[in-house]
Amino acid sequence: MKKQNFFLYYILISLSILLLALRNNQGLINKVIILGIISFFAVALWDHFYEIKSSINRENTLRKINYEHLMLVLGTSFSAAITWYLNHSLGLGPIIANGIVGVLVALLFSSKKAGAFYIASFIGMSSQGIVTSMVMAGIIGLFAGFVIIFSQEIYAGVGGKGGTIAVLSTQIIRLIMSLFV
Repeated sequence: MKKQNFFLYYILISLSILLLALRNNQGLINKVIILGIISFFAVALWDHFYEIKSSINRENTLRKINYEHLMLVLGTSFSAAITWYLNHSLGLGPIIANGIVGVLVALLFSSKKAGAFYIASFIGMSSQGIVTSMVMAGIIGLFAGFVIIFSQEIYAGVGGKGGTIAVLSTQIIRLIMSLFV
């Protein structure tokens, strides 16, 4: 998938999530907050569009397997699954489980990998009503790893990207799984 296409998909999915949240909220305060988020999103999009456009590599060549990306995807899967296990099976709760995984990945891995693994650990913080098993957390973490790889240049340095990736990955996998169940 070309990075330009992923960028457009990311924009469309983010806007659709925000518009659905706006439509489904009844309270005025919630609607104002969501409109503020939409405004921030639009300003950030406008500000970063030209920077991202210039950083996109236009070469269309076949590549060998990138083992760094492979390790990142596998690590995000394990990070989400381990956080889910600590949260639900051991009963430590979402904050403690996320904190333990966050500290461990920060100590053991480079900052780039640790950031990706920490993002994936947000998935394991979900309730059992959302992410029903450790295996599902691992699958969502795997998908989140791919999203992280393809969105590295998008909104670099802008807050909220990690949470957005975790929510986006969770909702897409839940949607796909609901088609088969």
